[in-house]
Amino acid sequence: MSRTDSGTNHLVWIGRFQLCLLGIGFFLWRLNSWRASLVFGVGGLSSMAFWYLHRWLIARMLTPSVRLRWFYGCLGLVKLALLAVVLRAMMVCFPAEILPLSVGVLLFVGGILLEAVRLVVRPTLQDLE
Repeated sequence: MSRTDSGTNHLVWIGRFQLCLLGIGFFLWRLNSWRASLVFGVGGLSSMAFWYLHRWLIARMLTPSVRLRWFYGCLGLVKLALLAVVLRAMMVCFPAEILPLSVGVLLFVGGILLEAVRLVVRPTLQDLE
């Protein structure tokens, strides 16, 4: 396994936490109804797609080429538009299931918060420097 910097390590942990929260949330919303579980899953998957696309775009924006920076910056706006289209379509199709959709979309926030708690409980040597 290659050695990565602490920033990449944090991003990986946030993604892991999102996967865990998606599985737990899918099961818990399933206890409510299959529709709530479905809507949560779509919201959660769009949140994760947003997060991983964000990671990919930001890594490519760190280039000396100004043209490529602008290109990946514009793709970042497309990423936001894609999330808005998914959310709008879900609100039209399932208007009564707005709470599971909102919770699913906030998976990336939960992943970031869990990573912050992990760093408080178990800081690594790189994080202390």
